[in-house]
Amino acid sequence: MSDSTSPPSVENAPPSPKAAPATPPSKSSEWRKVAAQIIGIVVVLGAVVLTFWVWNLTERHPRTDDATARANVVGIAPRVRGQIVKLNVQDNQAVAAGDVLFEIDPDDYDLSLQKTKAALATLDQQIEVARSQDAQLKFQVKAAEAGVEQAKAELKQAGDTLERLQPLLSDGFAKADDVDRAATAKQVAAAALAAQEQRLHQAQTALSELATLTAQRAGAVAAVDLAALELSYCKVLAPFPGRVISLNISVGAYASAGIPVFSLLDTRKWYVMANFREAEVRHMAPGTEAIVYLSSAPKRQFRGKVQGIGWAVVPEGETDLPFGGVPYVKRELNWVRVAQRFPVRIEVENPDADLFRMGASAVAIINGPPRD
Repeated sequence: MSDSTSPPSVENAPPSPKAAPATPPSKSSEWRKVAAQIIGIVVVLGAVVLTFWVWNLTERHPRTDDATARANVVGIAPRVRGQIVKLNVQDNQAVAAGDVLFEIDPDDYDLSLQKTKAALATLDQQIEVARSQDAQLKFQVKAAEAGVEQAKAELKQAGDTLERLQPLLSDGFAKADDVDRAATAKQVAAAALAAQEQRLHQAQTALSELATLTAQRAGAVAAVDLAALELSYCKVLAPFPGRVISLNISVGAYASAGIPVFSLLDTRKWYVMANFREAEVRHMAPGTEAIVYLSSAPKRQFRGKVQGIGWAVVPEGETDLPFGGVPYVKRELNWVRVAQRFPVRIEVENPDADLFRMGASAVAIINGPPRD
Protein backbone atom coordinates (compact mmCIF):
# COMPACT_ATOMS: atom_id res chain seq x y z
CA MET A 1 0.00 0.00 0.00
CA SER A 2 1.45 3.20 -1.02
CA ASP A 3 2.03 6.22 1.33
CA SER A 4 -0.79 8.73 1.06
CA THR A 5 1.64 11.56 1.65
CA SER A 6 3.77 10.90 -1.36
CA PRO A 7 3.41 13.36 -4.27
CA PRO A 8 1.26 12.28 -7.15
CA SER A 9 2.94 10.78 -10.08
CA VAL A 10 3.40 12.49 -13.28
CA GLU A 11 0.94 10.33 -14.98
CA ASN A 12 -1.75 11.25 -12.48
CA ALA A 13 -1.00 15.06 -12.54
CA PRO A 14 -3.77 17.31 -13.94
CA PRO A 15 -3.14 18.80 -17.35
CA SER A 16 -1.51 22.28 -17.37
CA PRO A 17 -3.65 25.09 -18.73
CA LYS A 18 -2.87 26.41 -22.21
CA ALA A 19 -1.42 29.98 -22.61
CA ALA A 20 -4.18 32.62 -23.13
CA PRO A 21 -4.06 34.38 -26.50
CA ALA A 22 -3.20 38.21 -26.64
CA THR A 23 -6.29 40.47 -26.16
CA PRO A 24 -7.06 43.15 -28.83
CA PRO A 25 -6.96 46.98 -27.91
CA SER A 26 -9.99 48.03 -25.91
CA LYS A 27 -12.43 50.67 -27.06
CA SER A 28 -11.58 52.93 -24.07
CA SER A 29 -8.00 53.43 -25.22
CA GLU A 30 -9.20 54.43 -28.68
CA TRP A 31 -11.55 57.03 -27.15
CA ARG A 32 -8.68 58.39 -25.12
CA LYS A 33 -6.69 59.01 -28.26
CA VAL A 34 -9.63 60.64 -29.98
CA ALA A 35 -10.30 62.80 -26.92
CA ALA A 36 -6.66 63.85 -26.77
CA GLN A 37 -6.76 64.84 -30.43
CA ILE A 38 -9.97 66.79 -29.92
CA ILE A 39 -8.56 68.55 -26.87
CA GLY A 40 -5.41 69.43 -28.80
CA ILE A 41 -7.43 70.86 -31.65
CA VAL A 42 -9.61 72.83 -29.19
CA VAL A 43 -6.52 74.18 -27.43
CA VAL A 44 -4.98 75.26 -30.71
CA LEU A 45 -8.20 76.87 -31.87
CA GLY A 46 -8.64 78.51 -28.47
CA ALA A 47 -5.12 79.89 -28.64
CA VAL A 48 -5.77 81.24 -32.13
CA VAL A 49 -9.08 82.79 -31.08
CA LEU A 50 -7.54 84.20 -27.91
CA THR A 51 -4.65 85.62 -29.88
CA PHE A 52 -7.01 87.18 -32.38
CA TRP A 53 -9.19 88.53 -29.60
CA VAL A 54 -6.21 90.04 -27.78
CA TRP A 55 -4.90 91.51 -31.01
CA ASN A 56 -8.30 92.99 -31.82
CA LEU A 57 -8.61 94.32 -28.27
CA THR A 58 -5.22 95.99 -28.37
CA GLU A 59 -5.88 97.25 -31.88
CA ARG A 60 -9.29 98.75 -31.07
CA HIS A 61 -8.33 99.80 -27.54
CA PRO A 62 -4.65 100.68 -27.74
CA ARG A 63 -2.65 101.27 -24.63
CA THR A 64 0.74 102.74 -23.87
CA ASP A 65 2.99 103.13 -20.88
CA ASP A 66 4.85 105.97 -22.61
CA ALA A 67 2.75 108.55 -20.80
CA THR A 68 3.27 111.21 -18.15
CA ALA A 69 0.98 113.23 -15.93
CA ARG A 70 0.93 116.92 -16.72
CA ALA A 71 -0.60 120.14 -15.45
CA ASN A 72 -0.29 123.75 -16.53
CA VAL A 73 2.54 125.76 -15.00
CA VAL A 74 2.40 129.56 -14.82
CA GLY A 75 5.30 131.83 -14.00
CA ILE A 76 4.40 134.24 -11.19
CA ALA A 77 5.77 137.61 -12.27
CA PRO A 78 5.02 140.94 -10.53
CA ARG A 79 3.49 143.77 -12.53
CA VAL A 80 5.64 146.36 -10.74
CA ARG A 81 9.28 146.37 -9.80
CA GLY A 82 10.83 146.72 -6.38
CA GLN A 83 12.39 144.96 -3.42
CA ILE A 84 10.55 141.99 -1.91
CA VAL A 85 9.72 142.82 1.71
CA LYS A 86 7.46 139.85 2.52
CA LEU A 87 7.52 136.25 1.32
CA ASN A 88 4.50 134.31 2.52
CA VAL A 89 5.04 130.93 0.83
CA GLN A 90 7.54 128.09 0.72
CA ASP A 91 8.55 125.76 -2.06
CA ASN A 92 5.95 123.02 -2.80
CA GLN A 93 3.38 124.77 -0.59
CA ALA A 94 -0.28 124.48 -1.56
CA VAL A 95 -2.02 127.86 -1.95
CA ALA A 96 -5.59 128.93 -2.60
CA ALA A 97 -6.75 131.45 -5.15
CA GLY A 98 -6.30 134.98 -3.79
CA ASP A 99 -3.61 134.13 -1.25
CA VAL A 100 -0.85 136.75 -0.96
CA LEU A 101 2.30 135.11 -2.27
CA PHE A 102 4.76 137.95 -1.68
CA GLU A 103 4.82 141.73 -1.31
CA ILE A 104 6.96 144.41 -2.93
CA ASP A 105 8.03 147.57 -1.09
CA PRO A 106 5.02 149.91 -1.55
CA ASP A 107 6.61 153.21 -0.41
CA ASP A 108 7.43 154.57 -3.89
CA TYR A 109 4.00 153.67 -5.23
CA ASP A 110 2.25 155.16 -2.20
CA LEU A 111 4.08 158.46 -2.74
CA SER A 112 3.09 158.42 -6.41
CA LEU A 113 -0.52 157.92 -5.40
CA GLN A 114 -0.40 160.86 -2.98
CA LYS A 115 1.15 163.04 -5.68
CA THR A 116 -1.57 162.28 -8.21
CA LYS A 117 -4.26 162.86 -5.59
CA ALA A 118 -2.79 166.28 -4.78
CA ALA A 119 -2.73 167.18 -8.48
CA LEU A 120 -6.38 166.17 -8.78
CA ALA A 121 -7.33 168.26 -5.75
CA THR A 122 -5.58 171.32 -7.23
CA LEU A 123 -7.38 170.85 -10.52
CA ASP A 124 -10.72 170.54 -8.73
CA GLN A 125 -10.10 173.88 -7.00
CA GLN A 126 -9.32 175.55 -10.34
CA ILE A 127 -12.52 174.13 -11.80
CA GLU A 128 -14.51 175.43 -8.83
CA VAL A 129 -13.08 178.95 -9.29
CA ALA A 130 -13.77 178.84 -13.01
CA ARG A 131 -17.34 177.77 -12.38
CA SER A 132 -17.89 180.63 -9.92
CA GLN A 133 -16.71 183.09 -12.61
CA ASP A 134 -18.64 181.42 -15.38
CA ALA A 135 -21.63 183.83 -15.33
CA GLN A 136 -19.40 186.91 -15.22
CA LEU A 137 -17.25 185.61 -18.05
CA LYS A 138 -20.29 184.93 -20.20
CA PHE A 139 -21.42 188.55 -19.61
CA GLN A 140 -17.96 189.79 -20.56
CA VAL A 141 -18.08 187.76 -23.76
CA LYS A 142 -21.46 189.20 -24.68
CA ALA A 143 -20.23 192.74 -23.94
CA ALA A 144 -17.07 192.20 -25.95
CA GLU A 145 -19.07 190.85 -28.89
CA ALA A 146 -21.28 193.98 -28.79
CA GLY A 147 -18.19 196.23 -28.63
CA VAL A 148 -16.72 194.45 -31.65
CA GLU A 149 -19.92 194.97 -33.63
CA GLN A 150 -20.01 198.67 -32.68
CA ALA A 151 -16.35 199.14 -33.57
CA LYS A 152 -16.95 197.50 -36.95
CA ALA A 153 -19.85 199.90 -37.62
CA GLU A 154 -17.76 202.95 -36.65
CA LEU A 155 -14.90 201.75 -38.84
CA LYS A 156 -17.24 201.30 -41.78
CA GLN A 157 -18.72 204.75 -41.24
CA ALA A 158 -15.28 206.36 -41.04
CA GLY A 159 -14.18 204.57 -44.16
CA ASP A 160 -17.27 205.62 -46.08
CA THR A 161 -16.73 209.27 -45.02
CA LEU A 162 -13.14 209.16 -46.16
CA GLU A 163 -14.10 207.68 -49.51
CA ARG A 164 -16.67 210.47 -50.07
CA LEU A 165 -14.27 213.34 -49.15
CA GLN A 166 -11.21 212.25 -51.10
CA PRO A 167 -12.75 212.77 -54.62
CA LEU A 168 -14.06 216.21 -53.54
CA LEU A 169 -10.63 217.44 -52.47
CA SER A 170 -9.33 217.76 -56.06
CA ASP A 171 -12.40 219.74 -57.14
CA GLY A 172 -12.17 222.14 -54.23
CA PHE A 173 -15.44 221.03 -52.66
CA ALA A 174 -13.65 219.62 -49.57
CA LYS A 175 -10.86 220.88 -47.41
CA ALA A 176 -7.67 219.02 -46.74
CA ASP A 177 -8.31 219.25 -42.99
CA ASP A 178 -11.63 217.47 -43.41
CA VAL A 179 -9.96 214.68 -45.37
CA ASP A 180 -7.24 214.37 -42.74
CA ARG A 181 -9.81 214.24 -39.94
CA ALA A 182 -11.73 211.54 -41.83
CA ALA A 183 -8.54 209.49 -42.31
CA THR A 184 -7.68 209.90 -38.64
CA ALA A 185 -11.19 208.84 -37.65
CA LYS A 186 -10.83 205.70 -39.73
CA GLN A 187 -7.54 204.84 -38.07
CA VAL A 188 -9.03 205.44 -34.63
CA ALA A 189 -12.00 203.19 -35.52
CA ALA A 190 -9.65 200.45 -36.75
CA ALA A 191 -7.66 200.65 -33.51
CA ALA A 192 -10.87 200.53 -31.49
CA LEU A 193 -11.99 197.44 -33.43
CA ALA A 194 -8.66 195.71 -32.74
CA ALA A 195 -8.99 196.50 -29.03
CA GLN A 196 -12.54 195.16 -28.90
CA GLU A 197 -11.52 191.97 -30.72
CA GLN A 198 -8.66 191.43 -28.24
CA ARG A 199 -11.07 191.97 -25.37
CA LEU A 200 -13.45 189.42 -26.91
CA HIS A 201 -10.62 186.92 -27.37
CA GLN A 202 -9.54 187.31 -23.75
CA ALA A 203 -13.10 186.83 -22.53
CA GLN A 204 -13.58 183.75 -24.73
CA THR A 205 -10.25 182.30 -23.54
CA ALA A 206 -11.24 182.81 -19.92
CA LEU A 207 -14.63 181.24 -20.59
CA SER A 208 -13.08 178.21 -22.35
CA GLU A 209 -10.73 177.62 -19.42
CA LEU A 210 -13.54 175.86 -17.56
CA ALA A 211 -14.04 173.42 -20.43
CA THR A 212 -10.27 172.86 -20.62
CA LEU A 213 -9.99 172.20 -16.91
CA THR A 214 -12.99 169.89 -17.01
CA ALA A 215 -11.40 167.92 -19.86
CA GLN A 216 -8.13 167.67 -17.93
CA ARG A 217 -9.90 166.22 -14.90
CA ALA A 218 -10.55 162.88 -16.64
CA GLY A 219 -6.80 162.44 -17.18
CA ALA A 220 -6.05 163.39 -13.57
CA VAL A 221 -8.58 160.85 -12.29
CA ALA A 222 -7.03 158.18 -14.54
CA ALA A 223 -3.59 159.02 -13.12
CA VAL A 224 -4.91 158.52 -9.58
CA ASP A 225 -6.51 155.21 -10.54
CA LEU A 226 -3.30 154.04 -12.22
CA ALA A 227 -1.21 154.95 -9.16
CA ALA A 228 -3.68 153.12 -6.91
CA LEU A 229 -3.59 150.10 -9.21
CA GLU A 230 0.20 150.00 -9.18
CA LEU A 231 0.13 150.24 -5.40
CA SER A 232 -2.23 147.25 -5.27
CA TYR A 233 0.15 145.32 -7.54
CA CYS A 234 2.73 145.41 -4.73
CA LYS A 235 0.82 142.47 -3.26
CA VAL A 236 1.16 139.55 -5.63
CA LEU A 237 -1.82 137.19 -5.32
CA ALA A 238 -2.27 133.58 -6.41
CA PRO A 239 -4.41 133.62 -9.58
CA PHE A 240 -5.67 130.07 -8.97
CA PRO A 241 -5.27 127.22 -6.45
CA GLY A 242 -2.04 125.35 -6.94
CA ARG A 243 1.39 124.52 -5.59
CA VAL A 244 4.47 126.70 -5.47
CA ILE A 245 7.41 125.27 -7.42
CA SER A 246 10.93 126.49 -8.22
CA LEU A 247 11.03 128.95 -5.30
CA ASN A 248 14.66 130.03 -4.93
CA ILE A 249 14.44 133.57 -3.53
CA SER A 250 14.40 135.22 -0.13
CA VAL A 251 13.18 138.48 1.36
CA GLY A 252 15.30 141.36 0.10
CA ALA A 253 15.57 140.15 -3.48
CA TYR A 254 14.75 142.68 -6.20
CA ALA A 255 11.86 141.75 -8.45
CA SER A 256 11.52 143.13 -11.95
CA ALA A 257 8.19 143.69 -13.65
CA GLY A 258 7.25 140.90 -16.03
CA ILE A 259 10.03 138.52 -14.92
CA PRO A 260 8.81 135.38 -13.05
CA VAL A 261 10.00 135.01 -9.47
CA PHE A 262 8.82 131.38 -9.21
CA SER A 263 6.20 129.13 -10.80
CA LEU A 264 2.76 127.97 -9.74
CA LEU A 265 1.44 124.54 -10.67
CA ASP A 266 -2.25 124.67 -11.60
CA THR A 267 -3.81 121.75 -9.70
CA ARG A 268 -7.35 122.44 -10.91
CA LYS A 269 -6.95 120.36 -14.06
CA TRP A 270 -4.69 117.41 -14.78
CA TYR A 271 -4.07 115.64 -18.04
CA VAL A 272 -1.87 112.85 -19.37
CA MET A 273 0.35 113.18 -22.41
CA ALA A 274 0.43 109.68 -23.94
CA ASN A 275 2.51 108.79 -26.97
CA PHE A 276 0.65 106.32 -29.23
CA ARG A 277 1.91 104.69 -32.42
CA GLU A 278 0.78 106.39 -35.60
CA ALA A 279 -1.25 103.32 -36.60
CA GLU A 280 -3.24 103.55 -33.37
CA VAL A 281 -4.35 107.16 -33.52
CA ARG A 282 -7.04 106.31 -36.08
CA HIS A 283 -8.91 104.52 -33.31
CA MET A 284 -9.32 107.68 -31.25
CA ALA A 285 -10.68 111.18 -31.63
CA PRO A 286 -11.47 114.14 -29.39
CA GLY A 287 -13.98 112.96 -26.81
CA THR A 288 -12.94 109.30 -26.86
CA GLU A 289 -13.11 107.73 -23.41
CA ALA A 290 -9.87 106.59 -21.81
CA ILE A 291 -8.59 104.95 -18.63
CA VAL A 292 -5.49 106.20 -16.84
CA TYR A 293 -3.31 104.48 -14.25
CA LEU A 294 -0.44 106.05 -12.35
CA SER A 295 2.71 104.05 -11.68
CA SER A 296 2.67 105.41 -8.13
CA ALA A 297 -0.87 104.07 -7.59
CA PRO A 298 -1.39 101.13 -9.97
CA LYS A 299 -4.61 100.03 -8.27
CA ARG A 300 -6.36 103.36 -8.74
CA GLN A 301 -8.25 103.84 -11.99
CA PHE A 302 -8.93 107.32 -13.31
CA ARG A 303 -11.39 108.29 -16.00
CA GLY A 304 -10.35 110.49 -18.88
CA LYS A 305 -11.21 111.62 -22.36
CA VAL A 306 -9.10 112.50 -25.34
CA GLN A 307 -8.79 116.25 -25.67
CA GLY A 308 -6.72 116.26 -28.83
CA ILE A 309 -4.18 114.37 -30.92
CA GLY A 310 -0.87 115.89 -31.91
CA TRP A 311 -0.65 116.87 -35.57
CA ALA A 312 3.09 117.50 -35.66
CA VAL A 313 6.25 115.99 -34.22
CA VAL A 314 9.86 116.66 -35.06
CA PRO A 315 11.02 114.10 -37.66
CA GLU A 316 13.73 111.69 -36.56
CA GLY A 317 17.18 113.18 -37.03
CA GLU A 318 15.94 116.75 -37.47
CA THR A 319 16.14 118.04 -33.91
CA ASP A 320 17.76 121.30 -35.03
CA LEU A 321 14.76 122.71 -36.85
CA PRO A 322 14.76 126.51 -37.07
CA PHE A 323 11.30 126.74 -35.54
CA GLY A 324 10.25 125.85 -32.01
CA GLY A 325 7.16 124.56 -30.28
CA VAL A 326 7.01 121.19 -32.08
CA PRO A 327 7.26 118.19 -29.71
CA TYR A 328 10.00 115.64 -30.20
CA VAL A 329 9.08 112.00 -29.51
CA LYS A 330 12.07 109.68 -29.57
CA ARG A 331 11.71 106.28 -31.18
CA GLU A 332 12.55 103.30 -29.01
CA LEU A 333 14.77 101.31 -31.42
CA ASN A 334 17.44 103.05 -33.44
CA TRP A 335 18.50 100.00 -35.48
CA VAL A 336 14.99 99.04 -36.57
CA ARG A 337 12.54 101.36 -38.24
CA VAL A 338 9.60 101.55 -35.84
CA ALA A 339 6.36 103.43 -36.05
CA GLN A 340 6.42 107.09 -35.12
CA ARG A 341 4.53 108.03 -32.00
CA PHE A 342 2.25 111.04 -31.70
CA PRO A 343 1.33 112.75 -28.43
CA VAL A 344 -2.30 112.40 -27.35
CA ARG A 345 -3.61 114.69 -24.64
CA ILE A 346 -6.04 112.97 -22.27
CA GLU A 347 -7.91 115.09 -19.74
CA VAL A 348 -8.36 113.36 -16.38
CA GLU A 349 -11.90 113.74 -15.09
CA ASN A 350 -11.40 112.54 -11.50
CA PRO A 351 -7.83 113.40 -10.51
CA ASP A 352 -6.56 112.93 -6.96
CA ALA A 353 -4.59 115.95 -5.84
CA ASP A 354 -2.56 113.82 -3.43
CA LEU A 355 -1.47 111.33 -6.11
CA PHE A 356 -0.96 113.37 -9.27
CA ARG A 357 2.44 114.98 -9.69
CA MET A 358 3.90 116.78 -12.65
CA GLY A 359 5.88 114.31 -14.77
CA ALA A 360 4.66 111.15 -13.00
CA SER A 361 4.68 107.98 -15.12
CA ALA A 362 1.29 106.76 -16.28
CA VAL A 363 -0.43 104.15 -18.41
CA ALA A 364 -3.18 105.22 -20.80
CA ILE A 365 -5.78 102.91 -22.36
CA ILE A 366 -8.29 103.97 -24.98
CA ASN A 367 -11.58 102.66 -23.65
CA GLY A 368 -14.19 103.68 -26.19
CA PRO A 369 -14.80 104.26 -29.86
CA PRO A 370 -14.19 107.69 -31.32
CA ARG A 371 -17.12 110.02 -31.62
CA ASP A 372 -18.65 110.51 -35.04
